[in-house]
Amino acid sequence: MGKLDPGAYSAILRTRQAYRFDFGALLMRLFAYTTTIGTISMLTLAGASAFEASSVASLIAVCMFFVAPRVSKRIDERGQSAVVPGATAIAAVGLALMFATTHLHGPFWLNYLAAPLVSFLPNAQALVRTRWTYLISSGKLGDDAPPLKTAYAYEGVLEDIAFMVGPAAAIALSAAIAPIAGMLIGAVAYCTGAALLISAKDTEPTPGWKGAAEPSVLESKTERGKGKAASVLRTSPVVRVLFVVMILFSSVYGSFDTSAISYCESIDQASFASIVFVVESVLSVFVSFSFGMLGLAAPLRRQFVVFSILFGCLYSLFFLVGSPASLLVIACVSSVSYAPLYITANVTCERAVPSANLTEAISWLASGQSIGMVIGPISAGAVVDIFGPLAGFNLTALFAASIVVVVLACVPVLRKHL
Repeated sequence: MGKLDPGAYSAILRTRQAYRFDFGALLMRLFAYTTTIGTISMLTLAGASAFEASSVASLIAVCMFFVAPRVSKRIDERGQSAVVPGATAIAAVGLALMFATTHLHGPFWLNYLAAPLVSFLPNAQALVRTRWTYLISSGKLGDDAPPLKTAYAYEGVLEDIAFMVGPAAAIALSAAIAPIAGMLIGAVAYCTGAALLISAKDTEPTPGWKGAAEPSVLESKTERGKGKAASVLRTSPVVRVLFVVMILFSSVYGSFDTSAISYCESIDQASFASIVFVVESVLSVFVSFSFGMLGLAAPLRRQFVVFSILFGCLYSLFFLVGSPASLLVIACVSSVSYAPLYITANVTCERAVPSANLTEAISWLASGQSIGMVIGPISAGAVVDIFGPLAGFNLTALFAASIVVVVLACVPVLRKHL
């Protein structure tokens, strides 16, 4: 059990060193959560087919799956200020190519050349969580340091806000001004945020830093890699478990979004899907904020297992959807499990790897989410086309149940390495 601490966030607000990089990371995330739907919206409004637009967005997501962790690994090795500007510049070139092609009605295939460049966008959630971990674990904040879980919960709230605001704003701007407007303004916001984050030099983790009393596991893993540190996905069994869970986690949401939209359109209540998404998001923000105030006494490994099972069981209830009312009720009930699993997974990741590998490790989790957001919608779309709108919810339930199976099967791994 644990107790609720209403003042848990006061330490976050007192950490003035975090203001600049946190606001910068928020601007970056506003655009990061826009890349998929923003790309689709921009290209379809410019005249591309839904298939063409989705193929470009999917290519960006797949490339991010491969590129983002490697960019983050380089950030861990050389530092944020040494890598983030260059990686952002490469992504900006790709975005500029997409904007020019779309606005000037150039050859559509140029978008496929731009997509791999866009995937170099540094992962904002990894950058900001690494900074919080550095400030807290290195002892720089002294006795005023907030609990790490509270900091991660706080970031989770900001991510939920960015997820709600970013895509909606991008679509609205593209529809009201010009097809490229939403993505263009978002890209400017991202670059501004990256500049703010990098300018906060006093909070930047130094390459190879270690938290207080951290065992020197980094050296052993470097030697194992014959002089060059291997990918943390190869060296950490816990990160591999989290990576798979995050793929399924995002597949749940991707298939749910697709299924909800298809079902509501099939009953001529397309706007009802938006109501479901808004209510679900608001509840998720509230739970995330509350979870950050809750001090749980249970071991972290047990928390992760319990919250994974809770998430899997609640989202498995989607096979019961048969009406708009049941869709809303089940979406609301299941949404309470999102924040505990997401926050606990990130804290588990922080505990499972050396501090000097944290940016890469969190990026692998984000890459798992990225590939899940491709698998979920594509598979749900196919199921809906073949078996009908309600069948998509059965797929959502299947993805959710798979999380329970995976986590229970990996309990021995978690027990050994956490």
